[in-house]
Amino acid sequence: MLTLKEVATHFALKPDTVARKVRGGDLEAFRINRHYRCEWHQVWACEQGRAPKPAQRERYRTALLTTKMITAKLKVSKKTVAGWVSLGMPTRNVFGAVRYNPHDVTDWLRQKISAELPDMWWVE
Repeated sequence: MLTLKEVATHFALKPDTVARKVRGGDLEAFRINRHYRCEWHQVWACEQGRAPKPAQRERYRTALLTTKMITAKLKVSKKTVAGWVSLGMPTRNVFGAVRYNPHDVTDWLRQKISAELPDMWWVE
């Protein structure tokens, strides 16, 4: 089970935002003592995108990226990322915020624009 802090890290959101979503009913969670916990299927249910198949679940446990993170890591502009999205780069929608699974971004960039990216380029 994940803590709300771990869920916030996965979504690239603040823990207070995630706690507010739990209290508002937008994210299912279990309450154990005074702390909330989530399971992965509850987390993925909040990501408006296709649900991960069993063979892909591990890659969907990777923390999501924001546009700002992609622009910083790949040294491209926000306009470039928006262009990639309009060309079909996969996104996830988390409570109205656009997020990206780094594995999906890597696969898409390698396939569609023949980008040469190192594995796990998003890790600091």
